Amino acid sequence: MHQAIKKVGITGGTHGNELTGVYLIHKFQANPALVKRTSFETLCMHMNVGAIEQCTRYVDKDLNRTFTLKALEDYTLTEYEDSLSKVINQQIGPKGSDTPAVDLVIDLHTTTSDMGLSICVSTQDPFTWQAIAYVQEQIPELHIFRWNGDTEDASFVSSIPPHGITIEVGPIPQGVLRADTFFGTERVVQAILDYVELHNQGKAIQYTEADIYDHVELIDYPRNAQGEITAMLHPSLQDNGYAKIEKGDPLFVTLEGKDICYEGEEPRHILFANEAAYYEKHFSMCLTDKKTISL
Repeated sequence: MHQAIKKVGITGGTHGNELTGVYLIHKFQANPALVKRTSFETLCMHMNVGAIEQCTRYVDKDLNRTFTLKALEDYTLTEYEDSLSKVINQQIGPKGSDTPAVDLVIDLHTTTSDMGLSICVSTQDPFTWQAIAYVQEQIPELHIFRWNGDTEDASFVSSIPPHGITIEVGPIPQGVLRADTFFGTERVVQAILDYVELHNQGKAIQYTEADIYDHVELIDYPRNAQGEITAMLHPSLQDNGYAKIEKGDPLFVTLEGKDICYEGEEPRHILFANEAAYYEKHFSMCLTDKKTISL
């Protein structure tokens, strides 16, 4: 039995142009009873205030890639998000501490990709996985993505405390509020809080498995020698979240209209297809395996 969760942090605006999280935090701060439970305290925080004010993803760099232990300990890094991450780490961590200020973080994100209601998780922590399995039972249309990351050490806000969950909901353009995305995200948050309450009261059942999409690899768009994109996501995959692809299926179409096909031997499911924020990261999509895992 895991120890009781004493404090939960709900964080929004890690990316300042993802307004669903920004405005859910506004709502929760104005109406704290919405996220109040009897057995734990809930803290609601905006993360990247500078980016929120500008309605941009970030000021200098992606805040959600600054929470590695190496970066948090490097005080020669002085860009806006580097300095901000160290402040946030003290507010809800510090990372790696046995006595963090917050036990569980629920970080709120949106995506321009057709992901529906999704949870992204990058930890093996048993409590986090039990919470996710509970939410999946309560919200059957929820997708679970196990992310292996693009950094050696987890770099997300959700990696700071012992337990962390990232909610991703889409598709929605950057800098836009949509009611369905807003209330769908809130529904997932409430289910997580309900699980924490059940856990603390000793009433949570033990889940033995979960259906997930497991990270395999990130792939880039086709590019020329100058690094310019030469092909787009194929129309059959656009707005077709979690689509299954097999060898010979089209992945991209060139500017001239020629298909570029998937050459892998194993079937995959695609996530984060054509995500706007990932152009700069040179990711066109994530290839995943759909599977049931034991907990």
